[in-house]
Amino acid sequence: MSGISENWLNLVLLVLLTSGLSIVYSNRVQKALNWWTVQTVAVSLLILAQGVYHDEPEVIFVGVLLLIGKAGIIPILLRRVLRESNTAWVGEIYLKRATSLVVAGALTIIAYDVTKPLMALPQAGFRNGLAVAIALIFFGLLLMMIRKVAIVQVVGILLIDNGIFLAGFFLTQGMPLLVEMGSMFDILVGIVIIVILSKQMLENYDSLNVDHMRSLKG
Repeated sequence: MSGISENWLNLVLLVLLTSGLSIVYSNRVQKALNWWTVQTVAVSLLILAQGVYHDEPEVIFVGVLLLIGKAGIIPILLRRVLRESNTAWVGEIYLKRATSLVVAGALTIIAYDVTKPLMALPQAGFRNGLAVAIALIFFGLLLMMIRKVAIVQVVGILLIDNGIFLAGFFLTQGMPLLVEMGSMFDILVGIVIIVILSKQMLENYDSLNVDHMRSLKG
């Protein structure tokens, strides 16, 4: 990718992929949230580096916004819910941790295979970045299907958001500022709503296990 050294970019992509796999493998909600925070900081640094190199204030602003909003405010809100709920374990369903990691590894291979048509492009960082972005989207979808604690499923949604953000960034070499701000606003509003719903679950069921939601079915 132009503007960022190949070695530095590969290091950031390694952090993003490793953090995604670690989230899937985590057995505690706090660990999963911590790994997502690390991942979001890495995404923010990537955006900031691109903006500084090209002297683009709007890109730098987006990077700062990511650091404050996604890597700062969202984890604080979710950790507050965790403290109130005393939730520790991720709540395994369908797949155990080891099996989940194997599936995530397979999804990573699929992500690289999906981007194979782009291998003819000269920028290796672009191809790898797009493959990692798609892998993160797959990890988020997997997490939402195999875990039954509401906060972990929220982390899955946030993983998907990071993946979509990265895919757009690598495809367009930096998305328009208004698009990024709109996306950030939507995510923050969504998290606030989820926090409110989580507190309602705690009041009604004293748990964040989504299995309790089955009682709402007619």
